[in-house]
Amino acid sequence: MTARPAKAGIARVWAGSLAAVLVRRRPVPGLRHSVELRQVVLVLVAMEVVVAFLLSSMLPPAVRPVHAALELLLVLAGLGLVAAVVRHPHEVDAERVVLRTGFLGDVTLPRSAVRSVAPVVRTVPGRGPRPVPGEPEAVACSANSSLNVAVRLDPRVRLDLGPAGTVDAATVYTSTDSLPALSAALRATPHPALDR
Repeated sequence: MTARPAKAGIARVWAGSLAAVLVRRRPVPGLRHSVELRQVVLVLVAMEVVVAFLLSSMLPPAVRPVHAALELLLVLAGLGLVAAVVRHPHEVDAERVVLRTGFLGDVTLPRSAVRSVAPVVRTVPGRGPRPVPGEPEAVACSANSSLNVAVRLDPRVRLDLGPAGTVDAATVYTSTDSLPALSAALRATPHPALDR
C-alpha cells in the first residue's frame, strides 16, 4: 500500500484548505485528528495578532504597511495549517483505512489488514509518515510527534516511505481526536470484530 510523505504541494494544500473554509465548502466527512496541534496553532495565531498591533504602533508609519502585509501572511499561514488538518481527516471504508496528517502526507492501509486499534501514549520524533526508531515493523503517521493510537495489522503491510525506505509494518501509530469514534468506524465496516 502507500504512504505519501510530504511533497512540494504543502503550500497548495494550505491555500486550498483555507480557501475552502472561506467559501464555506463542507469538510470531507471523517475522523478528526491532531487536536493538540490545532489548539496550539490557534493560540499562537491569536497571540501573533495582538503582538502585531503592539509592534505596529512602535514602527515608523512608512514601514507599517509592509509589516501589516507580513503579519497577515503569517496569520493566514497559521489558519491555513489548521484548516488543512481539519479538512483532511482519517477515513475508513470497506476497502481501505486512510490515516492522514492534513498536509504532510498519509498512509493508506487495506481494511482487511487492520485487526485492532488500541490506545497508546507515544512520542516519535518527526512529522508525517515515518519509521519508528527501535521498532523495525512500525510506522508513525501524524502531524506532530505525539501519538495516541496503535493500529495493529495482520498480515503486515508493506509501506513505501519514500527516502526513509520501505517498512513491512505490523503497527501504525497515529493520532485521533476520538479512539471510540475510530473503533466504531472500523466495526461498522464488514470485517471480523476488532480486539480492543
